[in-house]
Amino acid sequence: MKPVVHELEGNIANGQNNLTLIWPHTDTSLRCIVKLRLREVAKVPVAADAYSLYVRQGSAANAQVFALDYGDKLRVYDVAGSLKSSRNWSSKVRCIAVGDIDGDGKDALVGGVGKRVLVVDHKGRPMWKIELESTVLACDARDVDGDDAAEVVVALQNQRVILWNDDKVALFSIKVDNKIADVWLEDITNDNEMEVVVADRLGNLTILSTAGYELMRLKLGKSLTVFGVLSFGKRKMFVTGERSKRLDIWDIDGNKLTSIDLTGNPKALATRMADDVTDTAYLVVSTDDRRLSFWEIVESSKETQSEKRIMQEMGSTKLTLYRRAIKCGNCGAPALPESRKCDACGAVLERLEGYKTKEFIKESIDSITTKHEKIKLKDLDRILRRTLPRPATYNLRRSLQSMIEAKEIEGHLDDDTFVRTVKRKRVQDVMPPKEKIAEIPEVLLALLRGDNHLEIDTMVRRTGVPRNILRHTLLILLAEGIIEGNLSEDHFVLAKNQDTKQFIKKLHSELVELSR
Repeated sequence: MKPVVHELEGNIANGQNNLTLIWPHTDTSLRCIVKLRLREVAKVPVAADAYSLYVRQGSAANAQVFALDYGDKLRVYDVAGSLKSSRNWSSKVRCIAVGDIDGDGKDALVGGVGKRVLVVDHKGRPMWKIELESTVLACDARDVDGDDAAEVVVALQNQRVILWNDDKVALFSIKVDNKIADVWLEDITNDNEMEVVVADRLGNLTILSTAGYELMRLKLGKSLTVFGVLSFGKRKMFVTGERSKRLDIWDIDGNKLTSIDLTGNPKALATRMADDVTDTAYLVVSTDDRRLSFWEIVESSKETQSEKRIMQEMGSTKLTLYRRAIKCGNCGAPALPESRKCDACGAVLERLEGYKTKEFIKESIDSITTKHEKIKLKDLDRILRRTLPRPATYNLRRSLQSMIEAKEIEGHLDDDTFVRTVKRKRVQDVMPPKEKIAEIPEVLLALLRGDNHLEIDTMVRRTGVPRNILRHTLLILLAEGIIEGNLSEDHFVLAKNQDTKQFIKKLHSELVELSR
């Protein structure tokens, strides 16, 4: 079905195209009309082909477009196509992204150079240099977890995708089925938590949680060479291009909505939403006739019932937190969470529903902030990741705001810092008597004999320590890096390098302190 042209003004040839498209959904039960207004605001000739583009998110007044070209230049434009700066930059840099990696309010440049990921600060000083096993093809940088510091995702030539936290800890590393065209970080599920969107050259789109779990797959044509995400409030659309003089726009259901004619084959594209204008997105396209096209796209329709259903399905999948250690239900062998099949017997692995992410995060934040009453979100995120079972996805700022509003924690956010105003109450009146606490080392030693697993309920029953206090204590010790292990809803598993006697000593000492 072709879109109905509602309004067409201007001339595409002179770069003054203003086009409104009304798209009637093919499912008549949905009765939804998609309205897009596309306006090409500038067509800029360039001296060399731009092969990597990035739009730094911001209002129309401060959004920036970064363009890397084969003339060894990094050029910065505004979203109206005016050149603002130009500097020498090696064309060996395969991709570029811009983000506040340190959480200090200053942009850093992220680039893939051969088999390395490089990050330099706003003054050109090196911050990261990560060696990899394959060439970097694409990258993006955005704040994934709400700690005001940007995470970095890269796609490699060997079909691997890696997402790093801002402190260079890999949140996941996963291999996809086909050659990758691009990778993006975007809030697809509208829950203030980013997803990783991987576009491959066969036209497939894979949406992953930031824990590396697949949420959805889409087919967007037979092939693609360039890719972007258009975000309009709760609506998400995708832009693709291949070796033809056009771009296609798709909805999240995989339906093609319309096409944009270009003056040449697309070499690169980038999109971003304006922070303070919820219905306008910027689209910048580089074509092989040495031009940059700058577009504004406005969308005014609401999401369809089908789109709502898709969002709910993805959100439901993401809410489930899987245990760090998964065992094959067929042969019992341990398996990595990201594995699809058991390495030992080949059986398909089942997802095991465990603790809910939100519940665990609240519990961890409440415990951690008893000893860190004033803490930067970036530091709280780093500590929090020591306590959470992997994989876990969350938005720290949103979680804290929710806890504050629900009066589950007394405190407030001061810019990039959380300040706790009321301490957790003392717990002496609910702790077991001193003679019972004195027996805890012997009890734990017996429970751990020949194994590194502790059942939480068994520990509660044998030690007399209430469940919430026992979990609180384990979370504190994990957060401080005093012990190492994995805490789930029902078990605590000691890390392989954790000395059993030291674990018992530290846990006992903390429980004694709590009982005073």
